[in-house]
Amino acid sequence: MDYLDESEMLTEVPPSKGEARARMISKAQHDDESFREGQGRILEMIARNAPLSEILEKLVLLIEAQSPEMLCSVLLLSEDGNHIRHGAAPSLPDEYVKAIDGEPIGPRMGSCGTAMYRGKSVIVSDIMSDPLWEDYRDLAAAAGLRACWSTPIMSGRGKVLGSFAMYYRQPQAPTGTEARLTEVATHIAGLAIEHQSAQELLRRTQARLAHATQVTGMREVAVSIGKEINQTLAAIVDNADRSLQVLDENKSNPEAIRQALMNISTDGRRTIEIIARIRALAKPSAPQKVALNLNDLAREVLDLIAQEAGRKGITLQTELADDLPLVPGDRVQLQQVLLNLVMNSLEAMSGIRDHSLELTVKTSAENGEVMAAVTDRGTGIKPQEIERVFKAFHTTKNVGMGMGLAISRSIIEAHGGRLWAEPNIGPGTTFKFTLPISGP
Repeated sequence: MDYLDESEMLTEVPPSKGEARARMISKAQHDDESFREGQGRILEMIARNAPLSEILEKLVLLIEAQSPEMLCSVLLLSEDGNHIRHGAAPSLPDEYVKAIDGEPIGPRMGSCGTAMYRGKSVIVSDIMSDPLWEDYRDLAAAAGLRACWSTPIMSGRGKVLGSFAMYYRQPQAPTGTEARLTEVATHIAGLAIEHQSAQELLRRTQARLAHATQVTGMREVAVSIGKEINQTLAAIVDNADRSLQVLDENKSNPEAIRQALMNISTDGRRTIEIIARIRALAKPSAPQKVALNLNDLAREVLDLIAQEAGRKGITLQTELADDLPLVPGDRVQLQQVLLNLVMNSLEAMSGIRDHSLELTVKTSAENGEVMAAVTDRGTGIKPQEIERVFKAFHTTKNVGMGMGLAISRSIIEAHGGRLWAEPNIGPGTTFKFTLPISGP
C-alpha cells in the first residue's frame, strides 16, 4: 500500500473555475434565503404588535448584516412634522444619537433632516465637504462618520414618516447594490410605523368610547350615589346641629360634643371618598399600570352600587380569595370593567319577582392567573347570544350604545387576560375574566 507523505496530505487541490462559481452562487442563494427569513421574522413582530423600537432595531441589524462596513439608522418624524425623533441606531455612538434626537428638519439639516424635509433621497459622499452638514460636521467627525445616504420613509399615501440612513466611516458614493437594501428597509419601516400609528389611534378611540360608555353607565347609578351623598351630608348637618345645641344650652357634656364631632369627621371623610371615586371613574386619563388587588377593586365597585342594589331588592355577596396575588393593571380601567359587569347584572335582574335576587362577586387564583367572576340570578342569556353580547353595538337594552362589553373585553385583552360569559345552572349568567399575575 502506498502512503501519502505529510506535505501531500496537507495540500488542497484548488477548485476549478466552475466549482468556484458554483460555490459563489450557492453562498449568494444562502445569503438571500437568510435575508428573506430575517424579513419574515420582522414582519411577524409587526403582526404581533411588538414594540416599534424593537422592530426597527431588528430591521437595522438585518440590513447592516448584509454589508459589514455599513452603519444604519432609522429616524422618525415627530407628530408636528418638524422634528427628528430617534427610532433605531444600534451601531452608532450614543453621543451622536442623543445629539440629533429632537433636532428640526430643514433644507440644510444633514442627510436625514434634509431628506425628510424634501421627501427625497439625499446622498452625501463626503460629510466633511458637503454644505448640508455644515452645522453637524464636528458632531459627525467626533463619531467617525464620513458618508451618509438617507432615504425618506413614506406612508402608503405619500406622507413622510421618517428616514432610513446608511453611514460609512470613509468617503464613499453608492455603487448601486445598496438600492435593494434601502427599498427593503424603507418598506418594512413604513409598515411598522404605520401599524403602530394605527394601533395608537385605535387605543385613543377606544379610550374615548370607554370614557363615554363609562359615564353613560354611571348615569344609571348617579341617582342612588346622589342619595348616598345626601344621606351622608344630612348626617353631618345633624351632628353639627347637636353640637351647637349642646353649646347653646351651656351644658357641660364634653363627651357628647366629642362623639358628635367624631361622627362629623367620619361622615365627612366618607363623603370625600365617595366623591373621589366618582371623579376617578369619570375623569379620562392615560392608562397607568400598577400592582392591584382585585379584592380591593371589587369592594370599591360594590360600595358604589350598594344603594342602587338595595333599592332594587338585590342582595350583594362576595367570595373573595384570601391572599389574592397582585396583578399589574390600570386601576380606573379595571374598575370600569367591574362596574360594567355588575351594572349589567343589576339590569338583568330588574323586574324579576319569582325568586330571590342576588349578585355575587368572586375572586380566585390558579395557574399564574387571577380570576374575577360576577354572577347574577337574572333573565340569563340565550346560548346563541353568549358570544354576540361582546360584539360592538350589540345590545339587549332599550338604552345604551352596546359598547360596554366590547370595550370591557378589549381592556381585559390589553391587560393580557380574557373575558367571557357562562350560563348558570339555575337562573342568570356569570361573567368571568382572568388577568395574568406577571402581566401581559
